[in-house]
Parts: sequence; structure tokens; C-alpha cells
Amino acid sequence: MASLACGPLSCYMYTLVCETTKEAAIVDPSFVKPSEFQALIDNLERQDATLKYVLLTHGHPDHVVGVVETMNTWPEASLHLHPMEEENYRRSREMGFEFGLRLPDTPLPVPTHDLRDGDAISIGDSIELSVVHTPGHAPGHVSFVDRRCRDEDRKDDSNTNHKPGSVLISGDLLFQGSVGRTDFHNSSIDDLYASIKRLYELFDEKSIILSGHTTPTYMNKERLNNPFVDVALKRPHELYKEAKERHGWLYE
Repeated sequence: MASLACGPLSCYMYTLVCETTKEAAIVDPSFVKPSEFQALIDNLERQDATLKYVLLTHGHPDHVVGVVETMNTWPEASLHLHPMEEENYRRSREMGFEFGLRLPDTPLPVPTHDLRDGDAISIGDSIELSVVHTPGHAPGHVSFVDRRCRDEDRKDDSNTNHKPGSVLISGDLLFQGSVGRTDFHNSSIDDLYASIKRLYELFDEKSIILSGHTTPTYMNKERLNNPFVDVALKRPHELYKEAKERHGWLYE
């Protein structure tokens, strides 16, 4: 996996390549400068990889600013977005002006595939990601988890001292020391807290968080140092159950 912080908001773009089939996916094509786009091209060419999947954690402009150029360059790639992000995605150019970020004048391409909670996305034969709906910052926000690593975690639940943890690409859900904003018109602080609690319900605390805007961190580190995690985990469990039922979360 490779990562690159792009644009004025230092939004991270992640590239994943299957070592055997050379199929590749990118998460959140956030490049703005030609040099950032060239870095993506160079990375794929070095590995003789072909881009097959474009995965979006959500539809905010800093995460989708490179979608047009990506899909123009690799028109056979599929484009994946949660259906509840349709409004944010459609309004991303308008929102971009508020961020000081200009998106291309060309209309954004229509997503080819919906992302749903519990979906599995196979990238070649060595990478498999699960989709975990994690709303709050945005209604259709999702995180991607290394599914095979999670399966290894579960093979021997008694061997808790040696679990490797999972790798989560968490978008703007959880940052090192902070969380994604919830002051947008369709954000929800209650959903954000429920989504954070969901991570701690589902994944080993040695799991790595690869976020949209900060350096990598660990869930156990955020439990100790992140005040938003502290609040989320101390809220009544009934609030988490209510959110789980309301959203119909399937991934367990």
C-alpha cells in the first residue's frame, strides 16, 4: 500500500496493488497538482499495475477532486460510492469553493457501483476489503478494512496477546487526536460517536487507522489520547444499539 497527502487540505490518497494479478485500487483520488497525479501514475507503472477500482470513503470535494481525471485516464475502472453520499458528491464542486478547492469544470462521473455495509471488494487474489458504514462526518461515509487480516484475527480468539489487528482506511471518521467535522448540514455527531464505538466493538485495538488527513495511528492509542473516543465509548450502549438498528448495519 502507498499513500500520498494531496492538495491544500493534505487529504490522503491510498493505492493498493495485488502482487500477483497486478490489479490496483485507489481510495479517495484527492490529487490536485499535476505532480501528485504523476506520482500516482508512476507508482502504478513501477508495479506494472492496472487500475481497476476507484473507492470513495465519502463525497466531500477534497476526497473526490481527482475523480474526473482518474476516470478519464482509466475509463474501464469501476467507481464505488455509498448511495447516501449522492448529495455530497453532486454538490462537491459547490462545496469545494467553500474549502478554497476548485474541482474540474467537467461533471463528475456517475458511480458505477454502490457501496453497502458488509460488502466485500476483491482486488486481485491477495487483497480483500470489507465495507463498513461509518456515518457521522457524512451520511454515507464508509471505512475499508483488510478483510483477510480480520479473518486471521478471528481464527483463535483465545490467543489475544498475539492478534495482529486489522488495517482500516477510515477516511474522515477518526484522526490522530481528533475526528471528522460534524458541522455540515447532513453531518451527525450522534452518528459519529456511534461509528467510533462501532470500530471498538468490531476490531482489535491494535488495529491501524489510516485516516484521510493525519498520520497513521492505532486504536489503542486513540482510546488513551483522543477525547472524542473517550466520549464515544462512555455514551450509553443503548445509543449505539439504536444507531445500529436504524442504519441496518450488517458487518459483524
